[in-house]
Amino acid sequence: MKHGYVRKMVLGCWALLCLAGPVRAVDAPAGADWAAADTVAGRKKVGVVLSGGGAKGVAHIGVLRELERAGIPIDYIAGTSMGSIVGGLYAIGYSVDQLDSMVRTQDWAQLLSDRVRRLDKLFTGRESSDRYLLSVPLSSRHRVEMPSGAVGGVNVYNLLLDMTVGYHDSVSFDRLPIPFACVAYDMAAGEEVVQRSGVLAQAIRASMSIPGAFTPVERDGMVLVDGGIYNNFPADVVRDMGAEVVIGVDVGAGMHGADGLQSIAGIFDQITTILGREKHETNMELLDLYIKPDIEPYNAASFSAAAIDSLLERGRAAGERQYGQLLALKEKIGIPRESGAVERSVYDGNTHRVAIGGIRFEGLHRQAPELLLERMGIDERSEVRLSDLSRAIDRLRGMGTFSQVTYSLRGAAPYELVVQVQERFINSLNLGVRFDSEEFAAILLNSTVSFGRRGYSMAELTARLSSNPYVQAGYSVGRSLMGRFNLSYRYAYLDYDLYAGRHKESNVTMSRHTAEAGYTNIMLDNYRFDVGLRFEYIDYKSLFSASGARAVESHGYPVYYVSAARDTYDNYYLPTRGLAFKLRYELITDDLTGLNDGAPLSAFSGEFGMAVPLSPSVALLPSVAGRVLLGGRGEVPFGFRNALGGYVAGRFVSQQIPFVGVLHMQPAENAMLTVGLNLRVRVARNNYLFARSRYGRFDNRFARLFSGRGTGEWGYGIGWSYGSPLGPVEINIGRSSLNRKITAYVNFGRYF
Repeated sequence: MKHGYVRKMVLGCWALLCLAGPVRAVDAPAGADWAAADTVAGRKKVGVVLSGGGAKGVAHIGVLRELERAGIPIDYIAGTSMGSIVGGLYAIGYSVDQLDSMVRTQDWAQLLSDRVRRLDKLFTGRESSDRYLLSVPLSSRHRVEMPSGAVGGVNVYNLLLDMTVGYHDSVSFDRLPIPFACVAYDMAAGEEVVQRSGVLAQAIRASMSIPGAFTPVERDGMVLVDGGIYNNFPADVVRDMGAEVVIGVDVGAGMHGADGLQSIAGIFDQITTILGREKHETNMELLDLYIKPDIEPYNAASFSAAAIDSLLERGRAAGERQYGQLLALKEKIGIPRESGAVERSVYDGNTHRVAIGGIRFEGLHRQAPELLLERMGIDERSEVRLSDLSRAIDRLRGMGTFSQVTYSLRGAAPYELVVQVQERFINSLNLGVRFDSEEFAAILLNSTVSFGRRGYSMAELTARLSSNPYVQAGYSVGRSLMGRFNLSYRYAYLDYDLYAGRHKESNVTMSRHTAEAGYTNIMLDNYRFDVGLRFEYIDYKSLFSASGARAVESHGYPVYYVSAARDTYDNYYLPTRGLAFKLRYELITDDLTGLNDGAPLSAFSGEFGMAVPLSPSVALLPSVAGRVLLGGRGEVPFGFRNALGGYVAGRFVSQQIPFVGVLHMQPAENAMLTVGLNLRVRVARNNYLFARSRYGRFDNRFARLFSGRGTGEWGYGIGWSYGSPLGPVEINIGRSSLNRKITAYVNFGRYF
């Protein structure tokens, strides 16, 4: 289900709750000073009202363009929700061209969510988000914690902060280049709140806090949500500010007929219209000119590029249709019809670079400020680009130890950078789901709980429900940026077939007990280092082959290991750029020092992949993977032998390397190296076509791997993938010289 539909569903439920009680408009907070309703240079003062309407509100920008062309001066602006965003930015000096560019270039799916870019997460956080479909936070009492909104609104708030540099201190909005007010609603008191002072970005964020979709803004004991549930068209506010002539731009949906109530969005529009109908009718009587852009068939969630482009043009067209009325209105204002465009101040605070004086954290109790400064990568008494500052804030969010991270630039340049955080314990319930043609269905369940006042210790319980299930319990202690010591135990039951070419060679059934003690360090961005010792006890239940059952002795193996990994992919499943590699060395023994009364067995393994963009829709993905066994004495223990096959690495055993065209796992020689090349083309939104190929070299002796005595095998195929929010949907068709037949593999869901 797409995020937009979820937002609309929650939205509608909240609006229904609002019907239960009356609302009452109240005066604006004490202490703000309204401008007097006098005249300017012998003319009347003009106020503009911008209604709420979600995505439909971008039409306001087109209307403002026509007001400027007609030479209409603007002395006051009042807005609600999206009208407050457009109005607030216009009030501090943004031009219509800047606003036009802003709404066209935004990644709205990212902006209207709390998602953190993959590269801004810690390594372990990337692994978790790549694996789990759903994560539900738990409170400090380990109870399910239901948020007050589907989205925290951190991304949109930080964007508003980026765009209002110079207005991060509490100010009177009457002192902006154009006096401004925006409307919110206090859910605690059941009253309208007209915001005319405070932090500009926070006031706008409160005005657009659609109940149920965005968490409310708590300020001065109030719980503020979108003012549209009571006063979506605040002409009365702009009149009270001192406007003598009022122009209203309305992108509200109005009353729907039966045909318009077939969706959640339509029902919500109807509810908000009913809630604010009486207030809207009163406000209509206060207008001197009413402009109503044609917004059909768009709704509050129409943030696609095509919809944004159309709504901008529809706003401009609405102003153009009433251009004659605008010229006539100039006479009422008291200026000549032929007068040109009005001079207005241009916002100069949103420069590419800002000067930072000091850096201070608010709300920090458990984390060390020095480590956070290192994570941010910003120094005191320096000059930074706004994009780097935003990225630094996202890196703190990506740590996973804060429920919210925002910032403000206080005072004048060089600014004091104040980073506001809300710490949280890493408590969550996580769910992963996958359907495929190999295991049919698999479910991954995980519970993560942190302990102690500082939350440095953490316990995890993970279970996979499938034809090859496992359960794992783990405990770790340490700071996220300083490394962690880990203890874990896993019990896995495996039942899989081994193939030789196209024929099944044997069936293997075993239980695998793994106890592990290790140390993980992820202090460097995009890197992970592991070192430790694990003990594996492999209990073979059966090993059937065509010639009958084979006896394989159950045994325990202490294994020393060290590994390093790097990952800079922008997307794990469908990367457009970046690279990833894993290198691992294992020393396999049966008595801590040797194997089979001889030297221990060394296992070197590695994989490397990268995404090279050839164009916006075409990417080349080369890859290399291999594993080499050296040393030891006698036969390699069955559970550590090389294996290849399938489309997912490590599906049944950790040393399994995928190979195009081979569905089932096949045993491989002691030395194997494979090279792959994939070509991916985006043919439509989130739809991709693949052409895959892989070549492998195999031999029992590494020295002969690249000689003519080694064995070479090919695999190639084509595929289709759809990047859905629930995980990739994939269909792969391939053929390999290993089995000489066409195979097909279908997957829906994330890998684990």
